[in-house]
Amino acid sequence: MPQYQTWEEFSRAAEKLYLADPMKARVVLKYRHSDGSLCIKVTDDLVQGHLKYCEIPYIRNVVAGDLET
Repeated sequence: MPQYQTWEEFSRAAEKLYLADPMKARVVLKYRHSDGSLCIKVTDDLVQGHLKYCEIPYIRNVVAGDLET
């Protein structure tokens, strides 16, 4: 399972996975309040992509939909 370091890499891989077969692709979000991390995983049961955020201000931007900052 590749772990991506930037949102841009992850979003490109997730879009590619989704466009390959939209009916099989799914996304899992896991937020841990204790350490303030957000894990995002996208999979189609054959290929998985994983991204982990540990910075609270950036997580707020992701949740708000403002991914440019």
